[in-house]
Amino acid sequence: MLRFFINFLMTSLIFFPEKTHFETPKDYGLLFEDVFFKTADGIKLHGWFLEAKPDPAGVLLFFHGNAGNISGRLFKAKGWIKRGYSVFLADYRGYGKSEGKIDHEEDVTKDAQAAWKWLREENKFTEEKIIIFGESLGSHPAIRLGGLYRPKAVLLEAPFTSFIDLAKLHYGAIPGIDFLMRDFQFQNINFISQINAPLFILHGTSDETCPFEMSEKLMAKAPEPKELFSISNGFHNDLPQKSGEAYWDKPVEFLQKTGSF
Repeated sequence: MLRFFINFLMTSLIFFPEKTHFETPKDYGLLFEDVFFKTADGIKLHGWFLEAKPDPAGVLLFFHGNAGNISGRLFKAKGWIKRGYSVFLADYRGYGKSEGKIDHEEDVTKDAQAAWKWLREENKFTEEKIIIFGESLGSHPAIRLGGLYRPKAVLLEAPFTSFIDLAKLHYGAIPGIDFLMRDFQFQNINFISQINAPLFILHGTSDETCPFEMSEKLMAKAPEPKELFSISNGFHNDLPQKSGEAYWDKPVEFLQKTGSF
């Protein structure tokens, strides 16, 4: 009973899923496929596959943050479509049209693996064509998949070192915090060295949620090739607005530069 209560409390504090899609790809004039796929533990997930025509440079597997759903990331996806990359926006369990709910950090990784499997098996994309993008919370499944497989690259937006570090930063020295968060540690700092691909991080220097210094710590442990794009005065949720076209152009330049890795 205690474990159930702690789990309920932690999920309520960490995850803010939205079931409603306030926008669809049609609103952006994007070609898309409505996709449903299953995880290894039988949860039905939903996503949108947005296709770049006629010959995409690659496909972006996009993992969003802890709030909202894939509909709030369409404007980011459109920037990638404009640059010739297809995009697969996938919702975690409990978000948007995806069933179930997140009960453990490993659920997020399972969902990410299911999205990867769909791209590989249903769309026949080779590993070297898949670019994994992780936004905030999404940085964790992006890093995990970057260590399990060999994608073209891993791109991270406003990542963190761990949820334990974030909790201590924002809530102070709470007695028993490690115990309370034992199922939701999201230890990016422990997995970043395992990435099998070029790494690009973009982060705002004024990020009020995940401090810029966390990206510096991740960069210090990550293998080469890697690059950190700092966005001056950027906060956690305004990086496209603060950096303009560079939000898309800088990682594209990195992909072109590391294409033969």
